[in-house]
Amino acid sequence: MVPDPGGPDPNGKSTAPRFWTSVHRMTGLAFVVIYVVLMVEMVPRLWEYQVELPARTVMHAVMGLLIGILLVAKIAIIRWFQHFGKSLPAIGLGVMACTIILATLSIPFAVKAHDFGDTLSPDNMKRVRTALENVEWSNEADVSGLIDRLVTEDSMEDGIETLTRKCVACHDMRTILAKPRSAQGWYSVNHRMLTKPTLGERLYDHEIPPVTAYLVAITPDLQESVKMKKTREKKKEAEQEKLDESGVAAVTDNQAELAAGKELLESKCTDCHEMEEVDAHGNDNAEGWKKVVDEMITEYDAELTADEARLIVAHLAATRGS
Repeated sequence: MVPDPGGPDPNGKSTAPRFWTSVHRMTGLAFVVIYVVLMVEMVPRLWEYQVELPARTVMHAVMGLLIGILLVAKIAIIRWFQHFGKSLPAIGLGVMACTIILATLSIPFAVKAHDFGDTLSPDNMKRVRTALENVEWSNEADVSGLIDRLVTEDSMEDGIETLTRKCVACHDMRTILAKPRSAQGWYSVNHRMLTKPTLGERLYDHEIPPVTAYLVAITPDLQESVKMKKTREKKKEAEQEKLDESGVAAVTDNQAELAAGKELLESKCTDCHEMEEVDAHGNDNAEGWKKVVDEMITEYDAELTADEARLIVAHLAATRGS
């Protein structure tokens, strides 16, 4: 900036090349236009949600609104409050930081949502076709033609669109995808939603088949997820049985075991909380510490084997015994 007596900006006149100044203005204008279009599309969706928003969505919304506030402040300074012009670089940096955070929160999930992977593989589409042929469709005269349209990428895109725009207005995605269903089961659930009251956009008859086909297509992934969850739960139950059978760990003076217990305490327990929480519990006997460790496993999914839990309890009882 150089002095510009009598000019519109009391901070002076910019010495930046005119070409780059024009590029900056056009880029900024494009950014504002894109932002307004996105907000017109996204803000109404917030009022349609009938479930508690997940943390990522809340952060997404906060960043989006914060960008708007910063843009309004920047435009106001440029147009009417030039004496605050020295704050523009900081505001611009804030807009850039919020945009990067917003992109980080959004782009990977958007790409993943449209990455069908093996969903559109010939084998899976053949399975989907067979499953859809067993569905009792309502008000469909040409079932064969309908199924031909459903086992396409365009139909899968339509299914995702309906699922993410309309279904999640009333249901958390984790609830929708909690368990796999048969093709008839998915269709019956989706068809039943036609008569349900909603605060958002209503579902239409023609949207039910595509979302059903998409859910049928991803059912193998849901089954695999359920299997993995059951495997983890069985492993957890087995470890808990070992803990219950082991009884109360006795205080030991085996230095190797105490050192191993200390290392486990500092490496695994601090994944979820600071050591200050252990200190806050105060001193306790072996039975008391075992209850604490058991609670961490059963209530907070601490990934500890029975032997690891025994070593931690032994260490705590030896160093923080009552």
